[in-house]
Amino acid sequence: MSSKFLKILLAGVALSVGTAGAAPAFADAKNPVIGFTVYDMSSFISLGKRGVEAVAKANNATLLWNSAGMDVNAQISQFQQFINRKVDAIVVAPVNSATLTPQIKAAKEAGIAVIVTNLTASPDATPYLTSYVGPDDVMAGANEAKHMMTALGSKGNVVVLQGPLGQSGEIDRTKGIKQVLAQNPNVTVLAIQPGNWARNQAYSITQDWLSRYGSKIDGIIAENDDMAIGAIQALKEKGLAGKIPVTGTDGIKDGMRAVRDGTELESNLQDGPLELGMAEQVAINHVQGKPVPATAMFIMPELTKANVDHYYTQMYGDFNGFLKTLPALINANLASGNYGNQ
Repeated sequence: MSSKFLKILLAGVALSVGTAGAAPAFADAKNPVIGFTVYDMSSFISLGKRGVEAVAKANNATLLWNSAGMDVNAQISQFQQFINRKVDAIVVAPVNSATLTPQIKAAKEAGIAVIVTNLTASPDATPYLTSYVGPDDVMAGANEAKHMMTALGSKGNVVVLQGPLGQSGEIDRTKGIKQVLAQNPNVTVLAIQPGNWARNQAYSITQDWLSRYGSKIDGIIAENDDMAIGAIQALKEKGLAGKIPVTGTDGIKDGMRAVRDGTELESNLQDGPLELGMAEQVAINHVQGKPVPATAMFIMPELTKANVDHYYTQMYGDFNGFLKTLPALINANLASGNYGNQ
């Protein structure tokens, strides 16, 4: 999240996943009903959903989960359904950071708290928000670019795969990448294009770039691991995987494996279960009258071949075991203010 947003932000069926239009919510703080709408079911969000479910179960909360499928209008409709149902709180990972202000305002006027997670909302929505739970995406973008500059010796040509234009994740990671590129004038950006967080789109775009630029491409900066994996697949078909460095962000399972085998140079661990699970816990805590942070900012650990095994074992060696300990970890992190600790 950018410093601009930081300055203006505020200082299912128990537990099966339901839809927004089911039976009326229960006005019971001990059994809160939380509406949760996300932009799409990417690998990061799909993994994060498991953490949300674990937290909801630990708190006897009813989780109503919806994915907008990258459709702004679908998310607006889902949001309105949550308001109509009179859920106790709404958590949203926005399709587009410039939308949803009218719906967020309407929720607040209806007495429903709104927690934004993973991606920021528009600044004009700030007065109506209860909390933001998410990453420092500017730093993540900068980390990627710095590792790429080191690998290239601060000279050569790169291409950049962006997230969906207008999402804060794309805006802020692109900002961090460009900040570092501006300090490295001997590096040229041959192309920059949205891959929309999607492997298949990144694969097709990278194929096109390889045909167009060939050996001129020295590195690929992808703003998430799914796109990095798509790019790596295109490189593999040309016998170039591991020869052209690729960076990413999120630390999804396939991303960590790629870092481990050397086909992905670096990633930044955005722990989906921890982050989205914390957003769920913040929503529940607010409904129960407990204090919640206005901003819970995650600093993502950098993942390299030197340290990736530690995080891989923690998250994926016994993922079900990790989920069992997750609610306690989230509560401890909220108490300490070290939100990304794991």
